[in-house]
Amino acid sequence: DTAGAYFNMAATCNRKGDYDKSLQMYKKALKIYIATVGEQHEDTAKTYYNMAAAHDRKGEYDKALKMSAKALKIYKATVGEQHKDTADTYSNLANIYIGQGKYDK
Repeated sequence: DTAGAYFNMAATCNRKGDYDKSLQMYKKALKIYIATVGEQHEDTAKTYYNMAAAHDRKGEYDKALKMSAKALKIYKATVGEQHKDTADTYSNLANIYIGQGKYDK
């Protein structure tokens, strides 16, 4: 599937530290996921989650928070509050706040 191929290419770029290229590939995957499975789907949430991580690594904390919030909303609606993916997203949010020095969040 094309979205999956873009997602995998993005993950490879991310591991290599090429966050700009990674984000380009994630955006392509996201567009396809939204068109094919919709906004409220785990694949869409996973893409937002990974985009948040890439933005975080670039120091783009506001963008990272926005993507994480989208992922969290979808995960809570699709897999529930007690799911590993939801917990991972909360952890990701915490790391973003740490990067911003917002320890009280």
